[in-house]
Amino acid sequence: MRRFMPGKRWSLLLICMMALLALTYAYRLEAIVWHVWSSNQDKQETSMRLADYVAEREAIAIPGVGQDLSDLSYNHETHTLFTVSNAKPWVIELSLEGKVLRKIHVTGISDMEGIAHIGGNRFVLLNEDRHSLVLTEINPGVESIDVTSEPSLTLAMYAHDNKGFEGIDWDKEQGRLLVAKERSPKRVIAVRGFADAVPGQPMNIQIEKLQETVSCGLRDLSAITYDADSGHILLLSDDSRMVAQYDQQGKLLDTLALWRGFQGLTRSVPQAEGLAIGPDKRIYVISEPNLFYVFRPGNPTSVGEFKV
Repeated sequence: MRRFMPGKRWSLLLICMMALLALTYAYRLEAIVWHVWSSNQDKQETSMRLADYVAEREAIAIPGVGQDLSDLSYNHETHTLFTVSNAKPWVIELSLEGKVLRKIHVTGISDMEGIAHIGGNRFVLLNEDRHSLVLTEINPGVESIDVTSEPSLTLAMYAHDNKGFEGIDWDKEQGRLLVAKERSPKRVIAVRGFADAVPGQPMNIQIEKLQETVSCGLRDLSAITYDADSGHILLLSDDSRMVAQYDQQGKLLDTLALWRGFQGLTRSVPQAEGLAIGPDKRIYVISEPNLFYVFRPGNPTSVGEFKV
């Protein structure tokens, strides 16, 4: 009987391991295992039970706004959503059904990747290529704004790498902006003092790295939203095709899968870029090329069958 030489055995083992890693990456197997595991854990009272959510609106096309919408922010005063386009410098206001209500042309910013509603007519825009935040007002009915002279803050601690900040949200209870960095390293930072900035006046800025993503298992961070009722953070990952809920200690509580066959989806969500949560706990997701999704809380169901 012919026997493998030790060197050939190691070569075969290495090839098998590389093939397994390739399959894991291509089909997001680690994310599937993570989702199934989290779905079967005992839930804390503050968990949103994301695994039970059901797709209410799926892949609703948003026409006439380019192909690269990014981020979502829920305006609790108008009960509308705001998103941004970076190829065309627009802020877009959407209905909760994904219909375009208004397009606002923005001058004075080069690469918008995020938007957060602070209160009233005040918003913060995220400028990715300059690693900066811009505080501005978007008044009702306006169709253009110029942010050239508006208060801005450069987050220089990660300015040397090209994996920039991808999402932003406002935590009203603690008066802080939550900013998500995509990768290398993945981070959520909290910024205090900027939302109160007055043009021409010095700012008292405090920045801290949050525990929520110190050991985050998501492949990347595409967007962030804050649940005021629980004080928890929801993170969106495009590469993992998943929304994950974390408590203040950084513990994973639950996940919502964005794959075909889960959460009632007939197709996987492509390149998810924006995430928001409404007061009724509906979750809104936007993806490139400009598809809109709504997930509503649902009854407990069994874990779906994964399909590529």
